[in-house]
Amino acid sequence: MSNNESALGCGALVIIALIWSMASQCGGSDDKSDAASTAKPSATASVESPSVSPTPEHTRPSVSPTPEHTRPSVSPTPNRTSPPASLTPERPKKVTMTLAEIADTPGTFEQFRKFVAKHGTARQKKAVKHLKGWRGYERKLFRPALEVSSDYPTIDYEAIDDGDVVELDKMMDLEKQSQYIAEAFAAWWEIDETATLQVLDRGGEYAAGTACIRPDSAEKEGSCL
Repeated sequence: MSNNESALGCGALVIIALIWSMASQCGGSDDKSDAASTAKPSATASVESPSVSPTPEHTRPSVSPTPEHTRPSVSPTPNRTSPPASLTPERPKKVTMTLAEIADTPGTFEQFRKFVAKHGTARQKKAVKHLKGWRGYERKLFRPALEVSSDYPTIDYEAIDDGDVVELDKMMDLEKQSQYIAEAFAAWWEIDETATLQVLDRGGEYAAGTACIRPDSAEKEGSCL
């Protein structure tokens, strides 16, 4: 081989080596760039768009109500509530004496009046105010009867027979008053049998009204039937 051919061969080898070196460098940069490009999205995502953790303001707990919000409802004062059952005045026990004993025992009439003043209805109180005391006890026909003196006016029954409307209205009103008295008496007395309450007028001779004393006097309106 001539020197020229040797030189050409060496030059060719050098050129090939240079080309290979450049090619390997380019290929390596491409591999690196490819690796970088493949790794870049995850790196970018972790750096540029990290998952936002809530700031203290976002995680701040809901504000608990202030003492004013949690203040308990004010219970009504004792003045606004009904008194305890123990302080409520109890209705006194009924009188258990017989009518004869009531008529003959001093003080029973005042006890009756005090009872009505405290526990009676307005109509009963008004009617009982006209009474003066027990007149006596008798057994009339088939019922016991308690007679009571009063200041009620005397009824003119003869005028009523002649058609006097005024006297008739007076008599009807006094019968109503005796009904209220019988109702009050039934609330005060432990009834042992149906009895008659006879209210005498101010003269003490004629009945101003008659009603039955019975457990259901108020419902029966003083009727003996």
